[in-house]
Amino acid sequence: MNWALDNGHTFKSDFKKFKSPKAQVTDEIALTLDQVKDIYEFDFSNKKKYERVRDLFVLGCSTGLHISNYSKVNKNDIENGHIIVNDIKNKTKQIRIPLNDFSLEIIEKYEYKLPSITTQKFNVYIKEVFKEAGYIHTVKKTTRVGSDIIETINPYHERISSHTARRSFITIMKNKKIPDKVIMEFTGHKSLEGFNKYYKPNDDDKKDFMTDVWKM
Repeated sequence: MNWALDNGHTFKSDFKKFKSPKAQVTDEIALTLDQVKDIYEFDFSNKKKYERVRDLFVLGCSTGLHISNYSKVNKNDIENGHIIVNDIKNKTKQIRIPLNDFSLEIIEKYEYKLPSITTQKFNVYIKEVFKEAGYIHTVKKTTRVGSDIIETINPYHERISSHTARRSFITIMKNKKIPDKVIMEFTGHKSLEGFNKYYKPNDDDKKDFMTDVWKM
């Protein structure tokens, strides 16, 4: 169509406004706190590569940072019990995240020099980590492409990525009734719309919410 327009075979350019529909997964996975603890306590002592990737993942789960931030945290980023980094989407804004038992233990384990790995390799290895830890049961994946809904069945470990950590952090914190405004200060979100896309309570969470409210 561009060629036809450039060579005078058509004078209509409305096609330039067309945007092909993007595939959007509507049921992304978020881990529970018990699952984070389970994967953190799994013994990878004989597979140090998996142990390092696992530790980085749990650091993401316990801070809410993007992997591009949490994989580069060093001693200069720690001040008065906080991780202080620049927001990757707004370089002029600093994010201050209080250290907790998980994040402090991991950072100290590596003496403030965390393992270096590309996001691409991380996303390959973290799936292997979860597979090794026994997360091999199948789950349904729902993808929306335009108005079409596509459902597939996938092993649980194949649904895990670096972004699962950030999604898990937000979901765990919201389920613990931490105010949105506080969590958004940690994650750097500016809008509730973007922030709430990360909130993925599972069926057990929803059941607990319902029974906690509607009880005699």
